[in-house]
Amino acid sequence: MINFSKYKDIIITHGLCSGLSIKMNVYIYLVDGLLFDTGPSTLQKDTAKFFSQQTIEQVALTHVHEDHSGMAHWLQKNKLVPIYLHSEAIKTAEKRGRYRLYRRLIWGGREPFYPQAMPKVIRTERYTFEAIEAPGHTEFHHVFYEQDQGWLITGDLYIGRKVVLALYEENMLQMIATLEKVLQLDFDTMFCSHAGVVLKGKEKMRQKLDFLTELQDKVRELRAKGLTDGEIDKIIYPKKQAIKTLSGGEWSSYNIIHTI
Repeated sequence: MINFSKYKDIIITHGLCSGLSIKMNVYIYLVDGLLFDTGPSTLQKDTAKFFSQQTIEQVALTHVHEDHSGMAHWLQKNKLVPIYLHSEAIKTAEKRGRYRLYRRLIWGGREPFYPQAMPKVIRTERYTFEAIEAPGHTEFHHVFYEQDQGWLITGDLYIGRKVVLALYEENMLQMIATLEKVLQLDFDTMFCSHAGVVLKGKEKMRQKLDFLTELQDKVRELRAKGLTDGEIDKIIYPKKQAIKTLSGGEWSSYNIIHTI
């Protein structure tokens, strides 16, 4: 089941993915014929109908994770549109995604697709988006900046102010550097893949940077006392996390501590 709303010229598609007691909101954005991310294949019944009814001329993927690219194969086959992705992730896209069971249950699989390398700028009839490299959540990640509107399409860069879990691919040092870079831009509204439309977006993004730099200081202080990252993790994140077990360790708070 998906819902639709609109922010100015942007059509917002919102779906809920669930499995193994895990629930996650997914948002995709369509503006002036440009689709940002495709959503996961578990939402195909609804998103395929939506895509069929819309004018989609090009697709820009923030990154290749299956909840963002799961419908890329369908779009390429049925809409015959160019799909843009970070050049270093193209080889991954061209192979069928292989995921642990929990990921397949929540987001589904990902069939191969054949994207083009991300251009520096993507233009529509009315808007111009700058593609900005934004590693952290994964190494090959982009955000998209529309300067005239003050819009920032953030993929998985933001998600929320606090970070309590991280995927094994995530790197908090890269995340901090990316947040510092992005905060140099003049934007107000963020379009997050899991939090939806975030007003006062620059303020919220700065809060996330502050959270991570404060956490970094704590971790460095504890390391200086001779504690291991595993010991520090238990101090800062003492609660047991079910997702760590369900994901076989792909998601954990240790991934935050170890990379900060």
